[in-house]
Amino acid sequence: MSVEHVNRRTIVIGAGAAAVVAACSTSESPSNPATSTSTAAPTSSSSIAAEPSPSAVEIQAGRQPVPGTALIRTADVPIGSGVLLGDTVVTQPSSGNYQAFSVICPHAGCAVATISGGTVNCPCHGSRFNLDGSVATGPATQPLAARTISVQGEWIIAGAFAPLPATRRQVQEQPAPAPQVEEGAPENAIARAADVPVGSGLILGDTVVTQANPGNYQGFSVICTHQGCALNEIAGGTINCPCHGSKFHLDGSVATGPANEPLSPREVSLQGDWIVAGAPATPPMIKPWWCEVPIFAPGSAGC
Repeated sequence: MSVEHVNRRTIVIGAGAAAVVAACSTSESPSNPATSTSTAAPTSSSSIAAEPSPSAVEIQAGRQPVPGTALIRTADVPIGSGVLLGDTVVTQPSSGNYQAFSVICPHAGCAVATISGGTVNCPCHGSRFNLDGSVATGPATQPLAARTISVQGEWIIAGAFAPLPATRRQVQEQPAPAPQVEEGAPENAIARAADVPVGSGLILGDTVVTQANPGNYQGFSVICTHQGCALNEIAGGTINCPCHGSKFHLDGSVATGPANEPLSPREVSLQGDWIVAGAPATPPMIKPWWCEVPIFAPGSAGC
């Protein structure tokens, strides 16, 4: 065999081998870890990223209780702990120090679920908050959103304490009107005495008249001393407010809060068969005929 033949054959074989190697190299390249790492598209874990946590503004914008709503009795909130009340957390870190917060955890918007060990706890990612709302343990980095509450008597109320406006107090201090109940009644008559039940009473316009025991008639303003709502019912021996649940005894004193002041009294009296506004009328004094004689000085002989 000539050198030329050998060389040509070697070249041909070499070229074929090179083609096979190239083909194998091309077909196996996708399984090569280095090649797939450098050329593959982003993995599924990077394309399905977790949604961002809600902003603090979104978290703090949760529904809040209506101001004036009675949340809980102060005696029902344990010292050094607290109570979960729907969308509000109420705590008492120290005696008489009541604080309130949204139940929404500022980490990812879950609702805190327990209060134990002196902390308010979120079940989702383990965040814990101190009883003053500050962060005790992350991942949360922001405190619980504070909510305004006030203590009124034995109750914790949503919102700031709101004393009655002056105009409402003026309404309470005005004398009761004197409606004409029926023809022949005194001008300042409110109701017939027989119509006011013993152990109960009547709401008559802007005046409440009660008869706690036989013959003991008392009058009060119809305005509740908590936030100025009008009383609308006398039942079960109490005068009741429909707005926040305050109840008053038949003598006007507070039976159940959140009101902590008694009803404003109004003077009423019995005049014949009628309950009238104001003090009982004083009958005119009829002097004896001899008082017209000049010898009898005023104050003597019955004059």
